[in-house]
Amino acid sequence: MNRLFTFIMVCLCLVGFNHANAQQLGVVKGTVTDASNGETLPGVSILVKGTNSGTQSDAKGEFSIKTAGNATLVFNYVGYLSKEVAINNQTTLNVKLEVSSKELEQVVVVGYGVQKKSDVTGAVTQVTAKDISYQASANPAQSLQGKVAGVTVTNTGTPGSQPTVRIRGLGSVSSNSNPLYVVDGVLTRDITFLNNNDIETFNILKDASASAIYGVQAANGVIIITTKRGKSGKPLITYSGYMGFQKPTNMVDMTNGSQYIELLNEKGQIMADRAGQSYSPINGGAYPASTDWYDQILRSSAMIQNHELNFSGGNEKTQYAVGASYFKQEGLAKENDYARVNLKTAVDTWATDFLKVGANINLSSATSNNAPDNIFKDAYVAPSAIGVTNPDGSFTSMMDFGSFPNPAAKLYYNNNKTNALRLVGGAYLEVHPIKNLSVKSALYVDGTQSTNRKYTPWYQVSSVQTDTTLTLAKKIEDPFSYTWDNTATYKFEINEKHSLTAMLGTSMLQDRYHSMTATRQGVKDYGDGSWYLGNGSDKGQSNGESVDLYRSFSLFGRLNYSYLQRYLFTATLRRDEASIFPKDNRADFFPSVGLGWVISQESFMANQNAFQNLKLRASWGKMGNSRIPLTVVPGLSTGGNYSGVFGGNIITGANITQVGPRNLLWETTDEFDVAIEGATLRNRLTFEIDYYNKKTKNAIFPVTTVTTIGASNTSYLDNNADVVNKGLELSLGWKDRIGEFSYSIGGNIATNKNEVTRLKEGTLGIYGGSVNYINTTYTTVGRSIGEFYGRKVVGVFQNQLEIDNYKNKEGIVIQPQARPGDFIYQDTNGDGKINDYDRVFLGTAIPTYSFGINLGGSYKNFDLTVDMYGQGGNKVYNAKRFRQLGNENYDLDFYNNRWHGEGTSSTYPSADVVSETNKLASSFYVESGDMFKVRNIQLGYTFPQKVTNKLKINGLRVYANVANPFNFFNYNGFTPEVTNIDLTKSYNEQINATSQGIDLNVYPMSTVYNFGINLTL
Repeated sequence: MNRLFTFIMVCLCLVGFNHANAQQLGVVKGTVTDASNGETLPGVSILVKGTNSGTQSDAKGEFSIKTAGNATLVFNYVGYLSKEVAINNQTTLNVKLEVSSKELEQVVVVGYGVQKKSDVTGAVTQVTAKDISYQASANPAQSLQGKVAGVTVTNTGTPGSQPTVRIRGLGSVSSNSNPLYVVDGVLTRDITFLNNNDIETFNILKDASASAIYGVQAANGVIIITTKRGKSGKPLITYSGYMGFQKPTNMVDMTNGSQYIELLNEKGQIMADRAGQSYSPINGGAYPASTDWYDQILRSSAMIQNHELNFSGGNEKTQYAVGASYFKQEGLAKENDYARVNLKTAVDTWATDFLKVGANINLSSATSNNAPDNIFKDAYVAPSAIGVTNPDGSFTSMMDFGSFPNPAAKLYYNNNKTNALRLVGGAYLEVHPIKNLSVKSALYVDGTQSTNRKYTPWYQVSSVQTDTTLTLAKKIEDPFSYTWDNTATYKFEINEKHSLTAMLGTSMLQDRYHSMTATRQGVKDYGDGSWYLGNGSDKGQSNGESVDLYRSFSLFGRLNYSYLQRYLFTATLRRDEASIFPKDNRADFFPSVGLGWVISQESFMANQNAFQNLKLRASWGKMGNSRIPLTVVPGLSTGGNYSGVFGGNIITGANITQVGPRNLLWETTDEFDVAIEGATLRNRLTFEIDYYNKKTKNAIFPVTTVTTIGASNTSYLDNNADVVNKGLELSLGWKDRIGEFSYSIGGNIATNKNEVTRLKEGTLGIYGGSVNYINTTYTTVGRSIGEFYGRKVVGVFQNQLEIDNYKNKEGIVIQPQARPGDFIYQDTNGDGKINDYDRVFLGTAIPTYSFGINLGGSYKNFDLTVDMYGQGGNKVYNAKRFRQLGNENYDLDFYNNRWHGEGTSSTYPSADVVSETNKLASSFYVESGDMFKVRNIQLGYTFPQKVTNKLKINGLRVYANVANPFNFFNYNGFTPEVTNIDLTKSYNEQINATSQGIDLNVYPMSTVYNFGINLTL
């Protein structure tokens, strides 16, 4: 570290050294114009090459600069090609700049190929390495938040975890709704093995026209990731690294010990009054402690670091890239951390003039020390009037106030560790037998070996927090998938007017999941070196094994046609056959079509300067989702209870115990998209406006069973619903330069309306979001998926007179059992009583709009980036405030705003939230999820070439970065970004869409401060 510090200080000192050559100077004047129409260009940056000396053209496009007669001037203007002009002792220079077509020539990656951005007829957005590589995140998908219109990213906060990504809303309840990731050809749903610096580009295929080429895998959108590969040129050695720390932010303040006792006494008195009994207050002097349990389980500062070393280079024949990286992140929870080591290599070579071969391998090893289940919920509810430990150092029991676990003890006795080794890679062979024809065959693999070990030592904290079994549980997972793709692509032109590209292909996929679990008791604790199943007792042992196998075979094709680069047509067709479906219905076709009109290429646009590019496009396509729960088979029970005597013989009978369809079918999605995109103001302003309408058919929803048929299950999964997502997306970008200062402003905003439009005739809506057996959501026709549902609170009773006067039209007292301080509920149906028929919809957890703002600027050698993100229209169910045992702790906001006497509050109830009257699902627990945050601020400095030359290096940049420095929201929790993932279930069933937005155990948010360096040798 001392050497690194000395090196950085030397570099900083060298910034101030300047060396100028004494030369005879003269004044050069001139005018800068647009080469196409002769218009003058104001604000053109003009620099003397090799120096920091410069000027800019004025409002008339004129400039004047003093420099040497043998110097060269460099002209830069946003939207135009850079131009170098040698002075050659001239005193007047008139310079013409050509409009740049760089944006139009940008190449984007689409399914099984690439296209120029100008030729794309679907909704495809590209995010490049420079847009994400500077962010400190364990998973690259986290960096997409706020970058792409219509893409929402919800980060969980858990170290090494995968964020929840949604592209244009939510279309399924019971199947996995994450997008498909395609990493260098490998199909996957998990990119935790990647580093930000590994990635060259993200290409997000948002609509069906772009995604349908992936058929039955594409219903939730596709994100194609291209990693960095070698390039022709001299060998490069690069190091990128940062170190920093994370601080908990937006913490929820809880009541201290005395405030907690005060609330318990208030609650106790109210409960006694309800029952007509007396109450003896708790003596606060007997509980002098005041414990902040969050302080006990959280680190005040958690370290984060990343280091990456890469070697790349090559020639015209062979290119290579080899790298290694190390990432480590301590969790905010104590003893929770994640570390990952990556080794990667990529090689591409022309073996002959017509044969190209290549391979890429990414090997990652990850270790995670996992936090205990529900540790953040436990810290929220734990009584603050109890200390952490007893005088003898043992952990205190919470039993004086209820069956609560001691959070510090729970953390101390937790031993939950996961080790994983993962190999992701592929190899290809590409043949060019004739001109314009390429045939490619590629094999891709994705395999993981993961072991989770959970050991419970002997401990006894209280009667509800004890374990004397010395249990060791292990789970080994080894999923493995491979894909074999074969494509043939032919490109040709006719009369320089017609341009066609035809592609045909096949794809074969096998995805196998295998796991084994085993548990033994009596494993004595001599340190983790003794935690082996063989050291346990045979008595009480358990084990299990699970295997899932998914296979598919696909045929697909795509035709791209362009006439005069003005009229565009794209059509794709894919036939998928998947083993998860019944034999007589395993295959389906997924077509798409896209049309484009490049208006700016029309002759009537030839002499205008308003638009440098203007394109109208429209598309339609059909996609599928085969990542559904496993086949459901009706269950039968046989035996004596169902037997009968017929003709003197005992005939064994049977009864249906579980009903459901014999097979679930795939969900299909039809989507229509229309958009206009372009560039104006000399390419400085770019814009894109999309409207989409996406309908998911045969979405998998639970169907409520009729109890009279005798089945044990209350619901089963079926292709039961249609769901529509529709909305608008707007993306704007501005780039300009003022002298030596260049800057960019990017913004996007998207709306989404989610609605269930059909349920099977005769079926009921779906209740969900259970919080201690109380349903909080209801999904039905005309509403969004998982919409919160409960009683509407219209006030708080201040006195008995208000209770007696709260009547319906017939004079019936509506809440006769209420007490002052209880909620006043809306009598929705006017029947004079409050029950389930008075429930109303209270809002959705799905954001109805989201937006991002991305700023960038550079002046001389300094650069600055600022990223912001916001979302709104969504609600969060604050389930932490739910009272289950009765003596849970309260947050300070509740303490300060509660009802504790007539006139003290009309919005918050009394401390007696545990009563049946107040704890039912209601609008009180549903809070606004609107939020805005500054996601990232980074300030960097790139050392000038004269400094790097002296250091004999090719480039050096240092930077300081802060993530999540400012967060703005009104929600009474850590963050309104709430997602619920059940890791105990299979991947396709981990997320239940009817239970989203419920805050019960959310990982706290952190602000991250880090300092980094980018070095090129």
